[in-house]
Amino acid sequence: MADLKYTDVFNRIWEAYHIGDKLIILQGGQGSSKTFSVLQFLAAVAKGYPGKRITIASYALPHLKSGAMPDFDKILIDMGLITTVFKNRSDNTYHFPGGSIVEFYGIEGNVAKAHGPRRDILFINECNRKITYEVFDQLNTRTQECTFLDFNPDRAFWLHDNVIPNFPHTLIKSNFTDNPYLPERERDNILMKKDKPGFENWWTVYGKGELGTLEGAIISNWRYGEFDITLPYGFGLDFGYNDPDAMVKVAIDEKNMRMYWDEKIYKGGNSFEDLRQIMNGHCTRNDLIVADAADARMIAQLRKYFNIRPVNKAKFTVQEALKMMQAYEHVITPESHNLAREFVNYIWSDSKAGIPIDDFNHLIDAGRYRFMDSVTRTKGIQTWRG
Repeated sequence: MADLKYTDVFNRIWEAYHIGDKLIILQGGQGSSKTFSVLQFLAAVAKGYPGKRITIASYALPHLKSGAMPDFDKILIDMGLITTVFKNRSDNTYHFPGGSIVEFYGIEGNVAKAHGPRRDILFINECNRKITYEVFDQLNTRTQECTFLDFNPDRAFWLHDNVIPNFPHTLIKSNFTDNPYLPERERDNILMKKDKPGFENWWTVYGKGELGTLEGAIISNWRYGEFDITLPYGFGLDFGYNDPDAMVKVAIDEKNMRMYWDEKIYKGGNSFEDLRQIMNGHCTRNDLIVADAADARMIAQLRKYFNIRPVNKAKFTVQEALKMMQAYEHVITPESHNLAREFVNYIWSDSKAGIPIDDFNHLIDAGRYRFMDSVTRTKGIQTWRG
């Protein structure tokens, strides 16, 4: 039996499972050990807890056969279990001495496959590759104990839209620095791209393990971080009609050209009283709120309770304000899930004309209102041309 090697990612998985977490999400870069650590954990559970049924799924069986299954075989060898665990090659199952079964199968674009038998534990490998939210929901609904998801964060997808905001979960982020057993050559190949021109997004995703951006993203210079509470702050508010009401707390560090964001409201279907009550949980009577000027009636009603004013859209066009904002570094709090999704997906519809898409912009619009108001007042700017 080989010496067992576990990274801190494995330890964090073990802890989350044993405190009863039902959904454990692993976001990581290249070589972070996220997939291998989940497989190690599942082998340990199958060995130590008799009678477990564990499903390891992906978008296609060949994907599992070229990656997760060989890794699982290696783990069984390292654990000294390869001779005691029966591998049924015809149905891709592993039968452990205590009666636990680990099954591998690919969805292959067939949603009906997600309507199979129930299980104790589910692991969807690379859940952002050709796996739909419907498939996740069907598989997760039929899972009794815990679901694991892992992915390389090359862009936002249904996980960020439907799962993270709505499901209790543990998010474990990792990158190659969390894996002390990564071969030196692979480590060097990752590091060589760190400051290489043209690899900025690659480094964000596969080097740092952070959420990347689509090509042409309007605001690409952003990162997660803490809100700077030493700076003056205000709020931006974008009213929803068919879209969600969106409010964000914003502080602007003009000296260092940095803008801090903290998502506060992202919810549709609110009545006036609903919105007032939600806002009351985030703002005091004296906090400045800069709102969408398109709904003067709503602003007039809210002014009875809050220090709110409309944004002056005559000072800048949308394009001018966005181009000014591109000169800033943007720091968003780790809880700002919908804002991160917008930053990733908000792109130019016509880059030459400077026209953004009319989507993925609710919180960004709210922050832009606050930015336009602040820049106009602190710099005395009347108009701006980029």
